[in-house]
Amino acid sequence: MRQNLLRADSALLSYPIREVVTIGKQLEKLGNFNMIWENIGDPVAAGEHVPDWMHDVVQAQVATDQSFAYTETRGALAAREYVLENFSDKKKCTVDDILFFNGLGEAINKVMNNLPKETRVLVPSPTYPSHATAESMHAGCSFISYSLDPENDWEPNIDEIENKVKYNDHVVAILVINPNNPTGSVYKRETLEKIVAIAKKHDCFLIFDEIYHHMTFDGIKTTLLHEIISDVPGISMKGISKDIPWPGSRCGWVEVYNADKDENFKGFIEIILLTKMLEVCSTTLPQIVLPHLYQHPEYDAYLQGRIDKYQKRADEACDFFASIPQVRVNKPKGVFYLVVELLDLPRNSLESINKEVRLFLDKLEHTPQSLANNTDFQFAYELMGSQGVCVVPLTGFGSTINGFRMTLLQEDDDVFTETLKRIGEAIKVYYS
Repeated sequence: MRQNLLRADSALLSYPIREVVTIGKQLEKLGNFNMIWENIGDPVAAGEHVPDWMHDVVQAQVATDQSFAYTETRGALAAREYVLENFSDKKKCTVDDILFFNGLGEAINKVMNNLPKETRVLVPSPTYPSHATAESMHAGCSFISYSLDPENDWEPNIDEIENKVKYNDHVVAILVINPNNPTGSVYKRETLEKIVAIAKKHDCFLIFDEIYHHMTFDGIKTTLLHEIISDVPGISMKGISKDIPWPGSRCGWVEVYNADKDENFKGFIEIILLTKMLEVCSTTLPQIVLPHLYQHPEYDAYLQGRIDKYQKRADEACDFFASIPQVRVNKPKGVFYLVVELLDLPRNSLESINKEVRLFLDKLEHTPQSLANNTDFQFAYELMGSQGVCVVPLTGFGSTINGFRMTLLQEDDDVFTETLKRIGEAIKVYYS
């Protein structure tokens, strides 16, 4: 080409949750086997049946002419009114402070990309890759993070947050993912109140990714941002793809709090709305369906049944891994993932399914720019090539801790138990 088409910061683009699939698909073909996919939070792909009543609700709305039309740029009014009434706080937010997006991935990029390039958002580590990558791409350099402590049930390191905000005046916002993906932690109220206090003290705004706010175990309740934010400006991110097995709907929203308390923050939100106007609106159908799904008489019992199932999976997995000395597991308090730390992880190989798989992995693991240079990526590749199980390495979540994330979504009890056994056998041999 007459000009270079690649941005200088293009190397910062990364989404390991799907990148491991590329390797896994090649290994499946070479080894002539079917991979067990534990890489992505898609309940339907894991075998969950979408109930008939949910099909009926969607079909009823598809039958209306409204579902074929544009909706308001901010989002369908009925959906925003439902969100305000049921998930938000009218004292901190109005119906016009709720903006719908095509999934939270779009919302994350809109928030990050509309900040001035010199400003930074402090993100957790481990973190959901979309947040870290969007922050990196907006700034043109590596993201800035604070640690989640596995020895303290993955709670945020408050002192580190305080210091990084205090001594870096480019930090304008603090991101919190609660309940947390990937760790499954649900943060203590006092922890979150301390983060709000830091934001207030240093004149920052808050971004809380709360998409899993309903997905908690043992009766634990999520402390939502609107409950503790006081007069600090903030953004809550939520969506339907976790409460309802419809990740393909790509339907998420942000709730903007205290926009009237800071003119600069208010102007920033107006810019986000203007950039959304350039796209006209987000997809209409899932927005107009939203209130009907949540209000359906079968919804509450259905959601609780799903939560109970994921909690059962978490209990089984934690009991299984507790017997393996080379790993550490914190029992998740919510979401549908489990993080397994691999302690003092060596570099090793496992017996591959066939010669073609072995040759492919040898080449991959000796490629200088390969993610296999990360110790837990090498383990994940070897696990795929030997046991046919795909997990996501923990360093792919912006972490320096070796380990992996798997899902709790598998519908078949026997398949889930077999998956644990395969992973356990791989760990035992890998460390030997």
